[in-house]
Amino acid sequence: MADADRAQLDAQWRHLLSNGPMPGASQFLGFEFIDFDSEAGWCTARFTATKAMLNPGGTVQGGFVTAMLDEVMSLSGAIPQPVMSWVPTLQLTVNFIRPILPGPVLGRGELVYTSKSTAHVQGQLTDENGKLLARGVAACMPRPLPSAG
Repeated sequence: MADADRAQLDAQWRHLLSNGPMPGASQFLGFEFIDFDSEAGWCTARFTATKAMLNPGGTVQGGFVTAMLDEVMSLSGAIPQPVMSWVPTLQLTVNFIRPILPGPVLGRGELVYTSKSTAHVQGQLTDENGKLLARGVAACMPRPLPSAG
């Protein structure tokens, strides 16, 4: 991909993630875009864990933890693609390291490998002090966004 094309695609992603309409699931997770590097294949985001996400034990339910990881891992697989893409998840494994309490959660996704039809990604969630909370790996299938043709 030419540098000018990559710069234009990066600008589109930055605009979408900073200003665009956010899907309902992302809104519920309190998703806030922080940064990405399309060439290195990583992205970072902040989530806000709320009381509405808590299980009976008073910690964030594992499905919401998984959704946070899926957000940053999917973005790390989508952003480096040559066109605006979404990346439906084919397989996802999560390791829950520490309980997550209401408040800010930082997420980082990284593209590990791409083949002709799949992207393999990994991610982690930490607290604001960098303490590891959860880690995940996934395989996903990049597809152009409908508006990307």
